[in-house]
Amino acid sequence: MGGVPLVDERGAHGRGIRHRLLGLGHRRLLRRDPRSPSRDRTPWNIAERTGDERVLPLFRRYTKLRERLVPYLERSAAATIATDRPLMRPLFFEWPDDPAVWTAPTQWLLGDDILVAPVLEEGATEWSVYLPETPEGEWADAWTGDRITGGGTGTVPTPIDRIPVFVRGDSIDELLALFRE
Repeated sequence: MGGVPLVDERGAHGRGIRHRLLGLGHRRLLRRDPRSPSRDRTPWNIAERTGDERVLPLFRRYTKLRERLVPYLERSAAATIATDRPLMRPLFFEWPDDPAVWTAPTQWLLGDDILVAPVLEEGATEWSVYLPETPEGEWADAWTGDRITGGGTGTVPTPIDRIPVFVRGDSIDELLALFRE
């Protein structure tokens, strides 16, 4: 585990997973959309090749969100340098004594206050999410603002344009504002 905020999204994915990867890619500090001779990875080429009109609006939405998150990402990166705690980290890094985090191996924190639960199944319309207990006591769904008490697992709707993202306790008001379009 290196906490490396750079990953490759290359591979053969169905449309649903590809759309979700567009959004997921914007949760990393560094993002790039490289071109290759087969033109397979830039959003405009994916839209052209698949004929899916949702690609560019989704890309645009998540690009704007990422820009609004830059101050948070910068603060989180500075904290990473100061503390040697990875910017992106699995839940067990933060809650090693909570056995339930081991049932959510694909969820991760971005900085201290954003929890991401990527949807990894094609066609999924809902997703199981574990929200650990926090000293603040609650999390909020970044998209809806719904408050949720930590320490349990629940199911959330996952329309194609929304990755399950939650913000923690004291940062709820500041971060929820960034998720509003």
